[in-house]
Amino acid sequence: MKTTWLASLLVTIFWGAVLGLVVTYLGGAMVEALTATPIVREPLKAMAAGIILAVMSGLLVTTHH
Repeated sequence: MKTTWLASLLVTIFWGAVLGLVVTYLGGAMVEALTATPIVREPLKAMAAGIILAVMSGLLVTTHH
């Protein structure tokens, strides 16, 4: 059971990082296209935010089920 928990945590961290990057780059591209102002993208901060949100949402789902 412990390996399943660890595997799901690692998958959550990985996809959180990927989604953080995707949202940052797509959102930045949309904002640049709409407002014509360059945006400084920070991939490490985006990955960290994505991981934190993914883990927090996973904990929320786990505690409510």
